[in-house]
Amino acid sequence: MDLAMAQRLVDRRKAAGLSQEALAAQLGVSRQAVSKWERSESSPDTDNLIALAALYGVSLDELLYGEAVCDIDDSADSDSSADNLDETEETETSTEHTNCGDKPLVDISLAHGIHVIDPNKGEEVHVGWNGIHVANERKGEEVHVGPGGIHVDTLEDDGHSVHTNADGTVTIDGETFASWKEAHDKLDHHGKHFHTKFGRAWNKFPFPALVALAYLAFGIIYGTWAMGLFLVFLIPVYYALGDFIDRRHLSKLIDAIYPAAAIAWFLYMWLCLGQPHPAWVILITIPVVKALMRWCRKQWKHRKQA
Repeated sequence: MDLAMAQRLVDRRKAAGLSQEALAAQLGVSRQAVSKWERSESSPDTDNLIALAALYGVSLDELLYGEAVCDIDDSADSDSSADNLDETEETETSTEHTNCGDKPLVDISLAHGIHVIDPNKGEEVHVGWNGIHVANERKGEEVHVGPGGIHVDTLEDDGHSVHTNADGTVTIDGETFASWKEAHDKLDHHGKHFHTKFGRAWNKFPFPALVALAYLAFGIIYGTWAMGLFLVFLIPVYYALGDFIDRRHLSKLIDAIYPAAAIAWFLYMWLCLGQPHPAWVILITIPVVKALMRWCRKQWKHRKQA
């Protein structure tokens, strides 16, 4: 599906005052499917195209090859205002900022709540009677908090889908757990299942509490309260080692340990030795190393798929 078609789907949905989740519920598809249509990653099938056209009150040709939504809205507004004077009451309770040729940016009404769209960033916020809905269509991220629970969806690499259900269960990436505690016991902090028992035991150990106790002990016995703060940097190192033990991903180990080590070394050079220059140069290398490790992971992933 081309980008113009995808943008028309976005414009039609927003003109109808629907979130991606609300539209998905009406069509009987997943929110991720709607997001992929609107990002031109996949196309709706014929049945869904017919349902979309009927929902938006347009012909299939108009949906596929289209007219400007703004023009349709303007003509509809002018017709309705001429035919029905009662519309002014609703207009008085609603404040809408539009840009000719662009989508509405802000809409506030008693019926629909507060709806804010940033077309430049692809961000959308809706606060209404059915809850709070925040979406970033470019990144494929969406959060909904309402009477039905909390729904969190991320569609990027390593993204997750988290839903709390009415019966108290939790669904993470399609797998349902009886409670948050069960999910916490079975999944690591990346939301993935542990590969080894040793890796699970390592990650479940309360290492931050041990660091806090060590900090207090060193401070009380040796009076090294300031220097003891460097113990905090052991926490990300500990969990990075746990991930490496469980998954054997060297790039993620370096990705986690290098920033902590670099920051700790810079603070030591600055606060203890009084030599912030040229020690600060090491901070510049952090994004370089992280980008290099990300590139290595992508190359390895492509090699495995080939």
